[in-house]
Amino acid sequence: MTAMNWPVLIGFKLSWFALVLWQNLLVIPVLLFLLWSLWRSSPSERLAWLVLAAVGIALDSLLQYSGVLSFTGSVWLPLWMLVLWLVFSLVVVQVFSVFLQNYWLAALIAAVSGPMAYLGGAALSGQMQISNTTEAYIALVLCWACYGVLSGWSRRFYA
Repeated sequence: MTAMNWPVLIGFKLSWFALVLWQNLLVIPVLLFLLWSLWRSSPSERLAWLVLAAVGIALDSLLQYSGVLSFTGSVWLPLWMLVLWLVFSLVVVQVFSVFLQNYWLAALIAAVSGPMAYLGGAALSGQMQISNTTEAYIALVLCWACYGVLSGWSRRFYA
């Protein structure tokens, strides 16, 4: 197992709170952190980051289109959510993926932590809402379980 990438992990947590609490006001500092982190990455890590970010953005777009998620005053995902996916996929590649190599464990971790992050984000942001139906929660759990497995599987291309 490799050493923990503390700068990226701490930067992600700070970015998550900055984007969820202040949305577009702090996009520029988060993008600067993202660019610094990507500059330090290998080309194969950058490719995995880009693919995982695209999958995450597509996933949230589908969840919004289906009514599971909604954002006040936004037809599509707001800018701060797009940037959040960019930062999240960076931390997946550089920190979390090492823990997601066992697929059933990856599915379980993501199925629990992903929806919890959405619930926390919805409570703090004031812009994001999650449909309060059983089907919505099932959709979140299933989508995040698949994303967790994909994240762990993607490690074979850059580790």
